[in-house]
Amino acid sequence: MSDEELKARILEYVRNSKRKIGARQIAEGLELELRTTKKVLSEMVNDGTLEFESFGGATFIKVGEG
Repeated sequence: MSDEELKARILEYVRNSKRKIGARQIAEGLELELRTTKKVLSEMVNDGTLEFESFGGATFIKVGEG
């Protein structure tokens, strides 16, 4: 699977999520390796597509505002 397809799947998964989710939940939901998921998430955050959001030591992923 190409990086672009993977990014599209992750973005769709985050948009359709009804609650706050982390990298582990995304990896499990899409049946991906956690390491790969974290790498792609970091790229998407750097691009502004997604944002990290932290609450009390827990980090969640949300769709970027930009």
